[in-house]
Amino acid sequence: MEEDFKKEARKQYLHYFRFWFLSIGILAIACVAMAIANRGKDGARTNNEAPRERVYDYADVLTDAEEADLREYIAKMEGKLHIDIVLVTFSQSVEGEEAMKRYGLRSADWEQNMRDLADDFWDENKFGYNKGFEGDGVLLLHNWYEGQNGEHLSTSGRVEQRFSLRDIDQVLYAVDDYYDTDPYRAYRAYVNEVCRLMDDSLSLPFSWGLVAVLPVIAAVFYAISGSHQKKAENTVAVNAYVADGRPQIRNREDALLRKNVVTRKIETGSGGGGGGRSGGGGHHTSSGGASHGGGSHRH
Repeated sequence: MEEDFKKEARKQYLHYFRFWFLSIGILAIACVAMAIANRGKDGARTNNEAPRERVYDYADVLTDAEEADLREYIAKMEGKLHIDIVLVTFSQSVEGEEAMKRYGLRSADWEQNMRDLADDFWDENKFGYNKGFEGDGVLLLHNWYEGQNGEHLSTSGRVEQRFSLRDIDQVLYAVDDYYDTDPYRAYRAYVNEVCRLMDDSLSLPFSWGLVAVLPVIAAVFYAISGSHQKKAENTVAVNAYVADGRPQIRNREDALLRKNVVTRKIETGSGGGGGGRSGGGGHHTSSGGASHGGGSHRH
C-alpha cells in the first residue's frame, strides 16, 4: 500500500507541475537554439588600424619561444571570442614625485599611473576587435619594477560591459598564482581566464541553478504535503473500528488533520534573480576620452 501511495504522489506531482516543466523545457531549448545560431556571427574583424602584435614583453621575462606560443594562442582565442587580447610587460617606477616628474605621469599614485599607462597604450594603438576607439578587448599591463611589482587589467567595449569587479579580480588572481615562478604560465592563465569569462557560446539568460532548485523546492513542499496527507489517511484507517455494527473513530483529531492537510496551499514561489552579471567593473574615462573598466593588484 505504501508503494501505491508513492506512485500516486509522483503521478500527482508531475501532473500538478506539468506546465512548469513544459515552460522551462521550451525556454531552455529556445535559448540553446539561439545561442548555437549566434555562434560564429560577427566574426570578421572590422578594425584594421591596430597593430598585429599582441605580446609586448618590454621587461624581457619571456623567452622567444614563449612569446611566439602566446601570440599563436591569443590569435586563436581572438578568432573564437572576437575580442583583442593584449599583454604588456615593463619595468619602470610609476610611484612618487620623482617618477611623476621624470615620466610625465599625472599622479604620484601607483594604481592611478598603472591605469593611465594601460588605458593610454590601448587607446594610442587603437586596439579593439570591432573598432579602434572603445572597441572590444582587454589588456594586461604588468610592471616588474622592484618594489612596485603588480598588474593592471584594462577592459574596453564588450569586455568592459561584461566584466564585473569580481571578474577582474579573478583574472588578476589567475596571474598572481604563477607570475613569480613561471611568467609564461601566468600570462597563459590570463588569456584562459579572460576567455572563460567571455565565452558565452552556450550561455543562457537565466541560471541553470534556478531551473534545478525551484522544482526541487516545489517537490519538497509537495512531498511534505503528500506525506501528511497519507499519514492522515493511514491514521484514519488504523483508528477506524467497527463497534456494534458501526464504524468508530477513536482519534477525533484525525478529521481536523485531514482537513488541514487537504486545504493547505503548496507554495511554489516566484523566480528571483537570474544568472546575469553586473558588468562595468572599475568604469572610468581615459585621458583620451575613451570608456574603460579595470582594476589592479600590487604585490
